[in-house]
Amino acid sequence: MNWKAKWIWDSEEEHPRNWWLAFRKKFISPDDFDEALLNITADSRYVVYVNGRRVGSGPVRSWPFEQSYDSWSVKDYLATDNVIAVLVTHYGISTFQYIEGRGGLIAQLDFYKNGKIIDSLCTDKSWKNKLHSGYIRSSVRISCQQAWAEIYDARKFDERWVEVDFDDSSWNNSIEIGSYGMKPWEKLVPRDIPHLAEEPIYPKRVISLKEVSPVKTHISIDIRPNFYPQEYDANPKRHLGYIATIINAPKAMRGKIVFPFGRWVSAYGRFRINDQLYQVDRANSVEVNLNAGENFFLMDVSGSYHELFVHLAFDFEERLSFKAPLLGSEYKFITIGPFDKKTVLLPGYSRDDALKEVPEYRKVWRVSSAEELTSYSKWIKPVLPEHTCTENVFTLSTVKNTLKTFKVPDSYQNLVMANDAYTKISASKNDQEIIVDFGRELSGYLEFDLDAPPGAILDFYFFESMHDGTIEDTNGLNNTLRYITKQGRQSYRSFVRRGFRYIMLTIRNLKSLVKFYSLKAYLSTFPVAEMGTFQCSDYLLNRIWEISRDTERLCMEDTYVDCPAYEQTFWVGDARNESLINYYTFGAYQLSRRCLNLVIGSMRRSILPESQVPSGWQNILTAWTLLWIIACKEYYEFTADKEFLNQIYPALIQTTKNFEKFINKDGLLEITAWNMLDWAPMDTPNSGVVTHQNALLVKALGDVAYLANLLGRDEDKSYLLNFANTLKEAINKHLWSEEKRAYIDSIHSDGKPSETVSQQTNIIVYLCDCAEGERKKILESYLLNPPDHFVKIGSPFMSFFRFEALVKLNRIDKVLEEIRENWGTMLKYGATTCWETFIGFQKDRLTRSHCHAWSSAPGYFLGAYVFGIRPLEPGFKKILIQPRLCGLRWARGSVPSPFGKIEVSYEDKDDCFDVFIDIPQESKAELIFPEDIKKRIKVNGQYIPGTRKKI
Repeated sequence: MNWKAKWIWDSEEEHPRNWWLAFRKKFISPDDFDEALLNITADSRYVVYVNGRRVGSGPVRSWPFEQSYDSWSVKDYLATDNVIAVLVTHYGISTFQYIEGRGGLIAQLDFYKNGKIIDSLCTDKSWKNKLHSGYIRSSVRISCQQAWAEIYDARKFDERWVEVDFDDSSWNNSIEIGSYGMKPWEKLVPRDIPHLAEEPIYPKRVISLKEVSPVKTHISIDIRPNFYPQEYDANPKRHLGYIATIINAPKAMRGKIVFPFGRWVSAYGRFRINDQLYQVDRANSVEVNLNAGENFFLMDVSGSYHELFVHLAFDFEERLSFKAPLLGSEYKFITIGPFDKKTVLLPGYSRDDALKEVPEYRKVWRVSSAEELTSYSKWIKPVLPEHTCTENVFTLSTVKNTLKTFKVPDSYQNLVMANDAYTKISASKNDQEIIVDFGRELSGYLEFDLDAPPGAILDFYFFESMHDGTIEDTNGLNNTLRYITKQGRQSYRSFVRRGFRYIMLTIRNLKSLVKFYSLKAYLSTFPVAEMGTFQCSDYLLNRIWEISRDTERLCMEDTYVDCPAYEQTFWVGDARNESLINYYTFGAYQLSRRCLNLVIGSMRRSILPESQVPSGWQNILTAWTLLWIIACKEYYEFTADKEFLNQIYPALIQTTKNFEKFINKDGLLEITAWNMLDWAPMDTPNSGVVTHQNALLVKALGDVAYLANLLGRDEDKSYLLNFANTLKEAINKHLWSEEKRAYIDSIHSDGKPSETVSQQTNIIVYLCDCAEGERKKILESYLLNPPDHFVKIGSPFMSFFRFEALVKLNRIDKVLEEIRENWGTMLKYGATTCWETFIGFQKDRLTRSHCHAWSSAPGYFLGAYVFGIRPLEPGFKKILIQPRLCGLRWARGSVPSPFGKIEVSYEDKDDCFDVFIDIPQESKAELIFPEDIKKRIKVNGQYIPGTRKKI
């Protein structure tokens, strides 16, 4: 690609917060061309239109130094007179999917004739731009992992701006900020996966209708710009500081201050009102007294946070107002501090993240009036209006009173029907709340069409679970949209991806009739065909396989993601298991290859590959790094992709050598990082020797040695195997406890052995072949009968490794038993996708995320071990088919391979074990049947002698 286009932007700052910028360029098409290819990218994200028609959006997530661009064929969109219109949103902050660069757009429309470029239209200073004032910039964050919640006022910007005949003469000319290769976008690389699929999905039913009254006063303030100016990363922050305001009350009142989010996703702490002190503790609300008139409010927001918003709701009978102390009514709040601050990192090596004791910090806590703050003026900053939000839809949707509940009229069901009928919603002095059920978990974009008066407020709150009439609120996730209507017929398609099953639509300030014509979602995932199938005589297993497949698909975006709702983050360790599940449900190998390669970019700033990429949180999660190595080898086993192997190998060998830098005097891996494995009370401190990581390193070293052998890197192979053997000896010398007859979880940084033993640690040691002889037999006994004092498995993610261990023990029957029990429980509660945790882990809800691909293990194990289909040679050139029905009467289905589907059918008949197999022409297969089959075995209509056959 020969880039002649310029990077362009407006005349504002480089890092504007939640900035929405509209660009336009009118042009006349050449007389004769046979293709028109639009190459485009933007920082942070864009949606592009040609002649009023939506073309697409992008870019896919990428590292700034290797910025991805999209190519769109737009020939069929063009006429003689044309316009390209691009809406760019720039976050101004990093997320777990994006690293802050700076605002910018680059686009080049190349016209082709007979394969050659005959003309080009490039971004330059002639392109027009204007701030899109329909998007409200003072919005809150969706979550610390995602960007900004969407608030859109349709009255404030002409939606015809994407049309050819729109008058843009009053718009600004763009500023050329640089050419191809400018920093931070050192290189532009073409998108390496197809454009995502988009499938319209309509709701199934309207299930609830109420009149509600929301909390009268609430506010969300962003303290990050004050405490951490010019810092755009997504790393956790630790600080000492306060916020303060004057609360104006119309009369003396008693009420509650409600904290809509937990403390890990919202900054709050002890506070005082006038001379009364209050402790928050673990409650989500505190009863307080207000005097008539002015009340001094001071809150300590010291602590460690990933998200630096303070969310407060004031549940009082009358509305309150706020005024910044010492600064007047222009501002509502002030910050005081920070008196000390640190960015918290776990980069592999030790850091001092402790905060200093600052006398002024302690003195401020004794202040009980605004006047007393004068002495601390050098620490005081106003919270700017653009950092203050009074339109927090999550708060309004969850902190409320129900006034009346209605039977849902039949006419309201028109809202879910894909026809020309519409739902009439009449004006009301109270807010009207409608809950719509889409019938299953979705990931994608909302679109609606309605006719409304101006100024009606439509608040959409998206959530995943509602059981026995109780909503499981998405704590920590502002999964919301506010739309303010203009006059007349209008439609809107959301810019923000969301994961959800249910929508709570609350209509506020409705002065006259609304006609709601349609409400739908565009399911947006990596494009796949359902190449993997599974059916058997057990209906429960069939449903479990289906929800596992559906979960996997919903977590396949431009990378694998952990979940479509809360985070939408490419967690590197999760993706190892997700890849295996994909190989058996869809065979979308391209996505795995992209993900594995994307990890390498993190090594430009960290000594080891990071836990989630590309991300503003620079973090090493040691086990996730090792699972990435293991996933690279497994990808090769399933694809035989030698080009990938040559490309990835330098990063793999460098990673193993970097691990050697963390080997201590006892020959063990000792590292300061995030050393978790499971959501369970294991003893895996962030500093010290952690047993499961040492075992995984042994496995990873062996896997890289295998790849080195394939590439003829004999010296590397010898080094890696020696490293692995030495480490294995150290594990058995220092981490086995004769007293406990098990491997302990860790050795603390002070040299003290852990008192904790866990299923997790001993499963990983067993899986990685670090136990031999009697110790191996002991671990095998623990797999079937774990001692009561062992830490139990906490998540379906860890169950994946337990199932691998049980398979190694040839106990596939036990795998099926646990799948039925644990995933069957999810189905009992109406799950349509797999939960992040098993029931009981969360004390006040079924689970957190109701769609989590690390929990889709049945999608892998049923194909790999009931069907028994696994690659014997890389890329399924030779296939192992080793069925284990474990009491099933029949089973049939298919497994993808690079050469096509592998189809099988098994039936345990009265007189024989009847088998049908169809494999691709390019493959050979070896059939191995269980020795305990006493019946004759028929394969493709022919009886075979014994229990083995090659085809």
